[in-house]
Amino acid sequence: MPCSLYMGYMAKSRIKRGNRVYVYERENYRDEFGNVKYKNTRYLGVEVTENGKTHIIPPKRRLKEFDVIKSVRYGDISILYNIFKEYGIIDLLDELVPRGGLPVGPVFASLAINHIVDRETLNMFSKWYQDTALEEFTNIPAKKMNSTNLDAVMKTFGKVGVEGMVDVCVEVFNKVKHLETGSTSLLYDITSTYFYAKKLPKARLGYNRDDNSLPQINISLAATKNKGLPIFFRTYEGNITDVNTIHQLISDIKRIDFKVDAIILDRGMTSKKNLIDLSRNHLKIIGGIPLTSNEAKGIVECRISEENELIRPLGLVYYDDISTSLFGIPGRAIVCFNHSDLERERSTRLKKIVIAEKKITELLDSGTCNENSDYLEKEIKAIIKGVSGYFIVKNENDETTVAPNVDERKRARLRDGKCLIFTTDFKKTASEIIPLYFGKDVIEKIFNCFKNWLDMQPVRHFEEDVVDVYIFICYLAYLCLALYKHHFGATGWEGVRDSLDEMGRIRKTSLVFGEEKIDKTTILTKEQKDIFKKLGFEDKLIQGV
Repeated sequence: MPCSLYMGYMAKSRIKRGNRVYVYERENYRDEFGNVKYKNTRYLGVEVTENGKTHIIPPKRRLKEFDVIKSVRYGDISILYNIFKEYGIIDLLDELVPRGGLPVGPVFASLAINHIVDRETLNMFSKWYQDTALEEFTNIPAKKMNSTNLDAVMKTFGKVGVEGMVDVCVEVFNKVKHLETGSTSLLYDITSTYFYAKKLPKARLGYNRDDNSLPQINISLAATKNKGLPIFFRTYEGNITDVNTIHQLISDIKRIDFKVDAIILDRGMTSKKNLIDLSRNHLKIIGGIPLTSNEAKGIVECRISEENELIRPLGLVYYDDISTSLFGIPGRAIVCFNHSDLERERSTRLKKIVIAEKKITELLDSGTCNENSDYLEKEIKAIIKGVSGYFIVKNENDETTVAPNVDERKRARLRDGKCLIFTTDFKKTASEIIPLYFGKDVIEKIFNCFKNWLDMQPVRHFEEDVVDVYIFICYLAYLCLALYKHHFGATGWEGVRDSLDEMGRIRKTSLVFGEEKIDKTTILTKEQKDIFKKLGFEDKLIQGV
């Protein structure tokens, strides 16, 4: 047997039975595979506290020695698996996906939990799984949770195809949609995740949100506004623009048996065509409108009275609510104004204009382009890129001239500090619409959770169908977190991760006294008991503790 450099050490463990705490001594060591084992357990006595001091009362007669045969991570694992089980998601996946090896439900729940608590690669998953209580819950031996079997399950699920995967997402959402008790809006947005591989058809270079130049795929997600429950996702080529996904969104929404109050869209989604299509399909809109079209510019260039005001986290917002139509769609234009945004936007624009004017002056003074007006015009247009609307460039009679666009600069000052929200909802007040729109950052927080907590990227799978399955597992992991957050009673994400980390300290130990086997969890702290109580799982998961 290979020699281990790991030195064994003695540790004390405590088991609570009723009002008494029994203390035993165990020796920890690592076997030849690097796994932590326990042996030579010795009973030390009963732990008591007298006069504020804790000590151990040794036994009058030595009890029979016992062995620790197994100790696994239990607290957070049991909670997360129980969430999947309680909502029927594990059984649902087994029903929807034909079995081709291991059962899909328990396997995907285990992979999702792994993403939440301690993401491992498929090659290392079996070792991690062995140290958790998942084997007890799934009834699947750790040796079967190897990379070959896991890859086979993922490929089996991948055979349902893109449309089938959206259908599965909708069925999963049907299991939890009752938690949205009131009316709720639908949030929709797109993010991307990158690859180190370049051979996947969908992995392409495009607008990168991660500040790198790697191939990527885009991922769209629809979620509820109130509780942030994910509804469905789709993957797209890495070079597709956000605005070109709305047509598919309209088709997918028709699959949901769920009343959507309105669809909240960012400015990158609200093109003229998309707004018309959404309106024709009788879908209410709350969308930010880019100030690029003449229609949108004309609406916001009016002066704000500053009579209507609303306190937002980032400051005071003034607004006007105007009944109007945009691109022929009847609705309301809510023009918002903020003084700090005015100063920021105006100073940024003026700095860019001043820099461009300085470079143009240097170019004209150099005389290098005087003989070629076409070349001079090209150079000037390159300099004013980004602020070209504030200049008038002419090339007439072999002479290139450049002058300020005074009218456009005046109009720009009227738009500073303003944003335009357009809605076809005639019932809600402007003071209700504005927080709904700016509350769209809920989906940005979901994407942040996908990428930073669940370690979605970089994607390490290199087959097209398996990539979508991998994103589906991340979708399940986030859904489980959203349900945990709901049961925990948190309005934001603060404290959610800390509470899960605290529950991750609870282990379940299997002891053998002669021929008798006993399972015991570590003694719960007050904080751990409170978390179990908040979640409402104490009767199911800590009986006998």
